Amino acid sequence: MEQSKDVTDFFVSLAREFLDECPLASLVCAYAGGSVGRGEADAYSDLDLHIFVEGGDDPSCENRLFRGHVVQLHVQSAPTDEEVYENPWAWRYVKEAKVVLDPEDRFTSWMKVMCAYMDSPAGKAKMFAQAKAEVVAFHEEAQAALSEGFPYSAYLTAWAGWIGALQMRAFFQRHSLSDAGLYQLVQKAGRSDGMDGFFQEAYQSNQDVHDVLVLLADYRAHLRSKNEGIQFAFALAAENDWLVKRKVQRWQERNQIDMAGFLLFSEAIWLYHSVDSDKWLEEHWAELPSRIHVPLKKLGFFQADEQLLSDLRHASAEIIAEIG
Repeated sequence: MEQSKDVTDFFVSLAREFLDECPLASLVCAYAGGSVGRGEADAYSDLDLHIFVEGGDDPSCENRLFRGHVVQLHVQSAPTDEEVYENPWAWRYVKEAKVVLDPEDRFTSWMKVMCAYMDSPAGKAKMFAQAKAEVVAFHEEAQAALSEGFPYSAYLTAWAGWIGALQMRAFFQRHSLSDAGLYQLVQKAGRSDGMDGFFQEAYQSNQDVHDVLVLLADYRAHLRSKNEGIQFAFALAAENDWLVKRKVQRWQERNQIDMAGFLLFSEAIWLYHSVDSDKWLEEHWAELPSRIHVPLKKLGFFQADEQLLSDLRHASAEIIAEIG
């Protein structure tokens, strides 16, 4: 626990030093998210630094190298109270924010008010309804994908719905937003899709992990070469290969190689969505070289049928009913 505090304090200091040397115009406040925000940072953590600015253009994300560390910089316009009240589920990550810089003491007090709203009966009810609507939408999209003849897309979206239900459980019952906490729920619940134990079976050694890291680096590089200048190129930045390797090393050191597999599968989904979220997964794969799309299918992607979609939909409904 002391180590987590020390590492968290280090990253908070690093963030302040970064902002001193690389000041941003119109800064309202800055906060650290993720493991640093939760106070759970360790030697393998990175720094997610979020900046609110007055006005500003569209949100931007980029990696900055600072004193040997990668700072994942996220800049966006400061939200209004109304934006949070209207869509609190989208702003749930404020609850794990750690203030780094708040020159006029605006964010610290604002955050307390917003978190109080999220913890209120009205706030919780609205968040619950919005989260449930997202889960339902995923399952409806899965049914549409299957109807159009895209079974891999149907599986992925139905699985996303089930994961969304587990995220609701993690947030509303465990008050956690961490990936590790979510994976614990995945393990406890089982895959609910006939693929129980997949990550344990697929990842038996560090060599298995290494092979997938190489594959994802190739995948990312290919997408980067084909999508130069796109709005969401952040996911395609080469620094992310190093960052995901660091995250994987954490689980290798703890001898939790299956968690590394879950993380790598999630990374593959992120890359797909970063460039082709408007296409079905099969359409995206069809544009990839065979050396990439053939092994990608083995990372946790499966084909769905009507029974599988029904099972995942009912599993999601049972989780949501238990929560609320």
